[in-house]
Amino acid sequence: MKLLLSLLLLAVPVMAAPEKPAAKPNPGSAKSTAAATPAPPAAAPAAATGELDAAVRARIEAFFKALQEHRVKDGYTRLYEGSTLAAEQPAIMDTNVKNTLLLIEKCGRVESGSIIRVRNAGRTLKEVTCIVNCQKRPARLTLYVYFGEGRWQVLDNSMDLELHSFFEAEKPAAN
Repeated sequence: MKLLLSLLLLAVPVMAAPEKPAAKPNPGSAKSTAAATPAPPAAAPAAATGELDAAVRARIEAFFKALQEHRVKDGYTRLYEGSTLAAEQPAIMDTNVKNTLLLIEKCGRVESGSIIRVRNAGRTLKEVTCIVNCQKRPARLTLYVYFGEGRWQVLDNSMDLELHSFFEAEKPAAN
């Protein structure tokens, strides 16, 4: 009887406490997002942070230095190093060089360049906006960098002289 009474007393607190229903994850919470989102590849730690991979940053800086030295073709070779575009579509590379030479002719020699914004579109694609300061006026350089085949690579670029493009509103990032 004592044993039965002891067991009953032990069970009372458990029976008296109402059961909580299992918590449903909040779709916007960090906990549910972390559980639903796979981790980025180990070789791409910068993908999820909005930061730019150090090797890509170094290639962009080498590109600016080459432009300052009027070595446009060498600059594009360095910028697209390791990219599938350079190997698969050399005509596009030639067009980039030609258009950049025309831009320099119009705007004057390149004095400096710098990265002004990096935006993510998911975990593997980044848009890098740069300013190229020429003697007469600035130009905007936009690069698209992709994590594929185990590395970050520049896939595309464009240059324009539209000053308002530096001040366009932020576009919502894709996840």
